Amino acid sequence: MKEYETYKPPLTKTEDFHTFWENTLDESNRLPIQSALEREEYPIKQVDVYRVTYQGFGGTPIRGFYILPKETKENLPCIVMYHGYGMDKGSASNYMKWVMQGIAVLAIDHRGHGESSDDSGYMSGTNGTWILHGILNKEEYYYRKVYMDSKRAIDFIFSRPEIDKSRVCIYGGSMGGGVALAVAALDHRPKLVIADVPNMCNSELAIQQKQGGSLLSLEGYLARYPEKAQQVFHNLTYFDNLNFASMIKSKIRVAVGLKDIVCPPKAIFGVYNHIEADKSIVVYPFTGHDIGSLASHLDDTLYYVSKNL
Repeated sequence: MKEYETYKPPLTKTEDFHTFWENTLDESNRLPIQSALEREEYPIKQVDVYRVTYQGFGGTPIRGFYILPKETKENLPCIVMYHGYGMDKGSASNYMKWVMQGIAVLAIDHRGHGESSDDSGYMSGTNGTWILHGILNKEEYYYRKVYMDSKRAIDFIFSRPEIDKSRVCIYGGSMGGGVALAVAALDHRPKLVIADVPNMCNSELAIQQKQGGSLLSLEGYLARYPEKAQQVFHNLTYFDNLNFASMIKSKIRVAVGLKDIVCPPKAIFGVYNHIEADKSIVVYPFTGHDIGSLASHLDDTLYYVSKNL
């Protein structure tokens, strides 16, 4: 544990890292959100469930649930939820624990997952899985689009008159946790950030240490095309949370499992130790990547949100 607490790897960001993201944000901000809401009949009568669609990066439709408590429609706090790799937003019922507390929820599907589209416009290929889509060209890389799609979810929330803009939280686990870190670095409006077992952390180390998850596909790609390793690792520096960490300004809580073979704990600590904002980390010594299924962790998160949002 001491090794993790003192681990602070050197950053890998290139000279044009900030320019790259400034240009990306400018490109994203030029596109109108064009959101649409469709009310859905739902058997839990204490809530209003809407299916939301908005324009993601490049105009790709991003879809999700927007859920409001029925009795209150003003000055609502809000949680924006990002799901894990290969998953989706799931059932609207998953979010009742938040809406029962008077918190609005926006739960989106990442592009290519669930009901969200993917433009499939990858000139450098898809190679079978999202983490490899466009990997040879940082301008078209999948995570560039996902980070912007997810940032635009905040744009949607800030367009809603019923939301208290000073009480917005972004929350995700695994891929969603990694997205939450990157979005928090690129958009300082959310008051609170919760990132459970985040991915895209200290990528080179994570690839060396992982034994499961999406990084296996990346490792397999590099095994087939070793001559492309330098280019791949260079492009990953633009999306690695190691290089975003010091840009985070919101209050943040990170959770890590010391037995995690999907998002290795040392890699997560490497990012966490570079965060300069008001931060805390929850460590589970005997837990792997399934922190989100722990009843105690869920209860602690409910208390944490209640106290801080």
